[in-house]
Amino acid sequence: FDGNAGAWPGYVAEHLLPRLFGFELLMAPYAVAHMKLGLELEQSGYDFASDERLGVFLTNTLEEAHELTGLPLFTQWLAEESRAAASIKRDAPVMVVLGNPPYSGHSSNKGEWIEELMQDYKQSPELKKPAQAKWLSDDYVKFIRFAQWRIKQTGHGVLGFVTNHGYLDNPTFMDMRRSLLRDFDELYLLDLHGSSKKKETTPDGGKDENVFDIQQGVAIGIFVRRENTVRDAEHLAKVFHADAFGLRREKYS
Repeated sequence: FDGNAGAWPGYVAEHLLPRLFGFELLMAPYAVAHMKLGLELEQSGYDFASDERLGVFLTNTLEEAHELTGLPLFTQWLAEESRAAASIKRDAPVMVVLGNPPYSGHSSNKGEWIEELMQDYKQSPELKKPAQAKWLSDDYVKFIRFAQWRIKQTGHGVLGFVTNHGYLDNPTFMDMRRSLLRDFDELYLLDLHGSSKKKETTPDGGKDENVFDIQQGVAIGIFVRRENTVRDAEHLAKVFHADAFGLRREKYS
């Protein structure tokens, strides 16, 4: 919009705010997101109308919406946030899902809706046993499953997540990998390694650092589902895979 600043407010109101959504579970980062994005837009020359808001909602991404009425004022406000987010989850033609979802092997997200979606990752007989399938209960796996479902609802789109890298090679995730191969057309996988749990090193035995201050290795996954692709029993995505070993600063660059 350089040289055409007058067109910016109209673009924000008509094309940016109606297309950009965020889901946040915790109140503090929810408030900070609203503040930072609001200030950023204000500094860019945009003034919010009295009935406008950012599409960042206080909600649990992995829960299905419930209609709540007759509640105390603050609780009713929370219910309204959940209801507004639900229409995005179900109905908006979302084509891009981005995030760095939480990694938690002991997930508290065990609602019927997400657990039903997760059955797609537990088709093999051995994965019916709780002890074998427990790693599939990690929150990051559920977020991938949610995003996969959301893009499939639209029909095409792109999923881009930074997550634990365990799903790339662990046998427990074989049905998950099969499901992703069938639902997408291209999988771009950059394994950033850095797992202290696996005591990873570089191929020549050197130091391999994590990109975050965590023990689990990390991977970037970008999954593309194209429009009008023929999806039969033989359809599998093309996979593009690369590894990055070494020091954190080298991985960042």
